[in-house]
Amino acid sequence: MVKFQKQLEGQLVPEWRNAYVNYKQLKKIIGQIREQIVLEQQAGNATHGAQHRLTFSICTTRSRGGNSLVVNHKGQPHDLLGSEAEESYQTELLGPLPWLENEEIFFSRLDSQLNMVNNFYKTKEREFLLRSKQLEVQLETLVEIRGQLAACKIGDQDDSDKEIDIESGENANATNGMKNGSFRVSRSKVGHAQKMLRTAFVEHYKGLTLLQNYSSLNTLAFAKILKKYDKVTGKDVMDTYLRSVETSYFSSSDKVVSLVEKLEALFTKHFSKNNRREALVSLRPSPQCDSKKKTFCLGIFTGCSSSLFFTLVLVLSTHSQIADYLESSSFRISVYPIFSTFALLLFHTYMYGLNLYLWERKRINYAFIFEFAPGTELRCLEVMLLSTGLTTVFTACVLSHVVLITSRSSDLVKDGQIIPITSFLVFLLFIILPFNICYKSTRYYFLRCVWRTICSSLYKVKFADFFLADQFTSQITVLRNLENISCYYVSRYTGADSSEVCSQNHAIQHFELFVAVLPYWWRLLQCLRRWRDDRKDQSQIANGGKYISSLIAVLIRLTYETNKTKLCLTLYIVSSTIATVYQFYWDVVMDWGLLQRKSVNPWLRDQIILKSRAPYFMSMKLLAVACGIFTDWKMNT
Repeated sequence: MVKFQKQLEGQLVPEWRNAYVNYKQLKKIIGQIREQIVLEQQAGNATHGAQHRLTFSICTTRSRGGNSLVVNHKGQPHDLLGSEAEESYQTELLGPLPWLENEEIFFSRLDSQLNMVNNFYKTKEREFLLRSKQLEVQLETLVEIRGQLAACKIGDQDDSDKEIDIESGENANATNGMKNGSFRVSRSKVGHAQKMLRTAFVEHYKGLTLLQNYSSLNTLAFAKILKKYDKVTGKDVMDTYLRSVETSYFSSSDKVVSLVEKLEALFTKHFSKNNRREALVSLRPSPQCDSKKKTFCLGIFTGCSSSLFFTLVLVLSTHSQIADYLESSSFRISVYPIFSTFALLLFHTYMYGLNLYLWERKRINYAFIFEFAPGTELRCLEVMLLSTGLTTVFTACVLSHVVLITSRSSDLVKDGQIIPITSFLVFLLFIILPFNICYKSTRYYFLRCVWRTICSSLYKVKFADFFLADQFTSQITVLRNLENISCYYVSRYTGADSSEVCSQNHAIQHFELFVAVLPYWWRLLQCLRRWRDDRKDQSQIANGGKYISSLIAVLIRLTYETNKTKLCLTLYIVSSTIATVYQFYWDVVMDWGLLQRKSVNPWLRDQIILKSRAPYFMSMKLLAVACGIFTDWKMNT
């Protein structure tokens, strides 16, 4: 049987972690009570054990030949919006016999936990009530605008971008803060607004269900800890104390239930064409279960890729002819860039799968953060399945190439030469494959994010966009390899000497450096775009400075290539050092929120998800090493 403490950890909302009943702390106090009772029994002083009974002022006060207590209740529990008075519970211990010191501490902590849960629930309920009213106003505005568009006969596909003047009613004015009497809309804008509003309704519904789960989990936590107290002390307090819990606001309020029912009705009417079953499927998506078939395929691919990898290592270590081939210029120019690109991309997908594993373990809602369509996000199992499948194909291609290229048959050598570029083209075809196989929605979502990243200044920046751009800054070697691959095969197609053109031409070398700094340029444009969209967020200017420092370092590097003087070398060293320190500071302090000296977790931050602090310090050390390696790479490029 799973212990309740682990069950609570597995079901709580990470962002609300500190607002749940501290079951572990209360359980520790009960352990201290047990030890104190055992000591008194050994001394012959434990004579009041099973005869005590708790009573409450909100119920009928009762005692059974021993001590009693009273829980004083203050405030108006069901007056949420009309009164600012807080509801509170305080236990008063009574009786002729003295209470154990740890028992007094236990009930004091229990009361504080009850008050904390109550106040947090009321605060969140107030937020959800206000949010519900806002969504209802926005929905009324959308319905009003759609009605006016229909009256103006703007509904054909050809007129989707045609804008017309719409008279703004009270709802539109309240929602958008408009002072004038009209505004311009089009069918495409209304469709986009409807899509966003639908997503907002779904997320709001999820929040309401989480608040309901918060209430039930805490009620169960009180019941479990009181049952454990009864078992240790031999008293019978569970039923009477739970009456106080059950009549408290967080357990007895039905406003969230009413909001859920109202939200389901609105969603059914306006977003599901009065199809309640379809509406509930959208609002309550069934959790994706790990398919046995996927798990079986993951095992097959893992075994195949491991076998092929060890076979490749065995072949490379036993054939002297292969060692000569690996040192040849043809391998370094035409084959190595392709296979190394595959290897780096596969390593990146494995790391992404590891991230998903940790996010799933810590119940982080990454699907909402990345704005994935409901049910289309890939889980850790699916990413690992894709990674191991591609690894199997990759190792098979490398092994086939090595075996064929070192064979004595000229025909087999020619076949081996086309394997790298063929595998590269097949991989590109796999990404853009239009058929609904191999996670088409995810592949096309990735391509849209790539396009939005390249055209950063033209689109509003979403989290997935700058997350992908940050990943590109970690894959500079891949971008340079793509440039080398293109240079090699284009020069071969034109009849030029590919080795001379790609390795000795200064223009090509400068273009390679330009390709290497593109991710930083994209991130800079994203920072400027985010600052333009929200002028109040001045931190985006400082964030953009990090990428400007990297661009300046690369430009000075280009100058040093053509003018190798001590002054240029000094400027390059200084600029690279500044860029490295700037990047390390921003990533650790601003992005991660670490190195907070006055934090409750020294040199980390107040709220940390992982129980151990070691991974945070290890991550900072690895980042410092990575920044140093990047600087060294630029110095030796």
